[in-house]
Amino acid sequence: MTAATMPTATIPAVFIAAAHATAWTQTNLGKTTEITHEGQTWTVLLPGMGTDGAGEPEPTKARITHYQGRGGDVEHVDVEATWGQTMRIVEAAMSATRVL
Repeated sequence: MTAATMPTATIPAVFIAAAHATAWTQTNLGKTTEITHEGQTWTVLLPGMGTDGAGEPEPTKARITHYQGRGGDVEHVDVEATWGQTMRIVEAAMSATRVL
């Protein structure tokens, strides 16, 4: 499944759920959260700092990296959030991982 073949409501629903996530896991790619939506588990990656064409630091957006379906098969995808979604997801991760 690609972003083009996903049900229209799935992508926004996963990003909305990620903006409310309270459990984040540190991986070798960065912090991720798992979102269960319509029987599938979606992994959302917190954005890191990328580089532009000139090698200068440039912020990146949150993204859905893969999902696991009902049969356990993992499908890799690369679906980028909007800037608005990214900001809400970053805030959720900061709130969830803040040390008091």
